[in-house]
Amino acid sequence: MEPVSGLRFVVVGAGRSGVALTRFLLARGGEVILSDARTEGLSAEVAELGRRKVRLELGGHDEESFISADRVLVSPGVPLDIPPIRAARKAGVTVWGEIEFASRFLKGRIIGITGTNGKSTTTTLTCDLLTGGGLDAEACGNLGTPLIELAERDSTERTYVVELSSFQLEGIETFRPDVAVLLNVAPDHQDRYSHHAAYRLAKGRIFENQRPLDRAVLNRDDPESFGFKADVAAKVLLFSRLEEVSDGACLEEGSVVVRRSGRTQKVLPVDQVPLVGIHNLENVLASVTAADLCGVPPASMAAAIRAFKGLPHRIELVAEIGSVRYYNDSKATNVAATARSLESFSGGVVLILGGKDKGGDFASLIPLLRERAAGLVLMGKAREEIGSQIGEPVPTRKVVTMQDAVVAAREMASPGQVVLLAPGCASFDAYRNFEERGEDFRSRVRALEKDGSASERGA
Repeated sequence: MEPVSGLRFVVVGAGRSGVALTRFLLARGGEVILSDARTEGLSAEVAELGRRKVRLELGGHDEESFISADRVLVSPGVPLDIPPIRAARKAGVTVWGEIEFASRFLKGRIIGITGTNGKSTTTTLTCDLLTGGGLDAEACGNLGTPLIELAERDSTERTYVVELSSFQLEGIETFRPDVAVLLNVAPDHQDRYSHHAAYRLAKGRIFENQRPLDRAVLNRDDPESFGFKADVAAKVLLFSRLEEVSDGACLEEGSVVVRRSGRTQKVLPVDQVPLVGIHNLENVLASVTAADLCGVPPASMAAAIRAFKGLPHRIELVAEIGSVRYYNDSKATNVAATARSLESFSGGVVLILGGKDKGGDFASLIPLLRERAAGLVLMGKAREEIGSQIGEPVPTRKVVTMQDAVVAAREMASPGQVVLLAPGCASFDAYRNFEERGEDFRSRVRALEKDGSASERGA
């Protein structure tokens, strides 16, 4: 168990993870400085902690605090190369991410799930499969609940299903999941990583502390995920929707099956999977692989999959207006996610694209746009940059706001077609997060729906 009492900690980042870390440390007699570059947008909990024994450093970081600490604990999203963290490391101070620190207090089983796209859906679904099979499991990590929040209720019987971002994996040292899942790797966060190889290596750190008795789950259909097969120490299992695998999950005669140690078990027919898109079928295959390793029977898995409604802002049907369906995929925050979202529909898509560019290669979408898009609406700060990369492979309009984007898409879409928000960008040009962007899209679409209903009543 990691010592806390009497030690000096700097917690970097005063968001949910930073607050949870601070509360945990205080309860165990640690001395805490909570440091954040912001002064606005902080929760009331931060001020409440400041009225206790916590020293708040807001509006910037004091390098002296960092180099005089016993431990510097970093919240997800805070770059590990900012000057005060570099100075702390140079001074010999231990620097860990929240995941690394929290894992040192856990006795339960850990399933770690990472990938460029699909992490949240796979994490949530995997947890549902486990609880549906009678196991004590909780979903946490990048999904929303900091792992450290669950340490208070730790037990050897609990399974932690932890969504892990590349940022979180940068901050590990000994973190070792019993089951590590890598869904896929595609270009993302080019505004943070100098090159794609660095981003891929950050994802691959999920395997670096595993041992032969642990399990690594890789996507056979994704070259970058499968490419780790030769490098991991754990026993490898694969999932694939394109070919058969001997250990893992795949498709057989129209059904999802799990295979392990020479036996094959049917989970459910593919047409009973309630989620839209081939990428979600991959997420299901990954989840059943992990659940099978935990002993969940196929019948329980099937029931949980059928009941799974998906997560908000992931190809979520908002409304059908005038025979046009409106889908919210605000979580598609990179080009690869937009491509997968487009691939979920056979054609006739009016795509809303744009936001804050993360350095994406939008030109790679041109063949798919020509094949499946009926129109394109470019919105937000990145609209001109995206337009310069892709030209006009389909009829295109440029707008500034979500309101204008929804109106433009409505005007471009014909009955039987789809309006799809899959921005391929971060939301931070106009919103606090992708959830707020998705909520705005929902509200604008539902306003159209109400206007349409009122017009019909008037007619």
